Amino acid sequence: MTDVRGFERIVELLRRELGAENVFVLPEAVTPALAHTWIDHPLPNGRKVYVTFGTDIEDRDARVRRLEMLVDSFREVLGAVDGGLVEPPGRSLHAALSWLAERTTASDVLVIDAQSPVLWGAAAGGTVPSLGPPPKNVVPLDPTERSRASQAPPPAPSLADRAIEAVRAMPTVARLHKGGHLHATVREEDFGFIARSFATIYVLVLVFEGRFDELRAERGATQALPVIERLVLALPPIEPDPPVGTAAAVRRRR
Repeated sequence: MTDVRGFERIVELLRRELGAENVFVLPEAVTPALAHTWIDHPLPNGRKVYVTFGTDIEDRDARVRRLEMLVDSFREVLGAVDGGLVEPPGRSLHAALSWLAERTTASDVLVIDAQSPVLWGAAAGGTVPSLGPPPKNVVPLDPTERSRASQAPPPAPSLADRAIEAVRAMPTVARLHKGGHLHATVREEDFGFIARSFATIYVLVLVFEGRFDELRAERGATQALPVIERLVLALPPIEPDPPVGTAAAVRRRR
């Protein structure tokens, strides 16, 4: 069996020894956009370990040599039994979405479900699939929370929320499971997004604050989509049940 804890310890070691902001793994087909803030080293099964820094680095060559030495020292732990890498698909998906956001200058990159409120991944969020915000017909069961919710003014929706709502309102989304396909672009003065469906029921959404380079965004999405699709399909299923402490306000039939 693969030593998952050993892998996590090595990731922390790499981050500490190299003074890195983040350490993650992507298939070799995905290349970081800003080479001067990244260093990498090949791993088994067509993958690479990428190390990213928050600022420019002057001793790039020295850090590359240090990374090579560290990775080679722990190759047995980094390589799984089948030659693959111990990397949860949720973590790899988050890294791929973050890479795409940086490459296209998007404020966020999301993967949503056309048939449920599940948010499968977000560049600005965590690495675990989660349910989106409760629908408008869901009210808290707790009286205090219900009273607070009724008195507080509704918060302004984020750019990501605006994009998700706009995508879900598109008629094409309801037909995806019947073989439909969504490829939409919205451009406004202070907001925009690109939405592309894949694997029947999923939609990749690139969210932008203001105007954006559409050609650059389309090129980045095309390059990253095959990797993102494989990672999403590798995620464990999640049931879109109402969150704990909420109840759906169902309208009775007359």
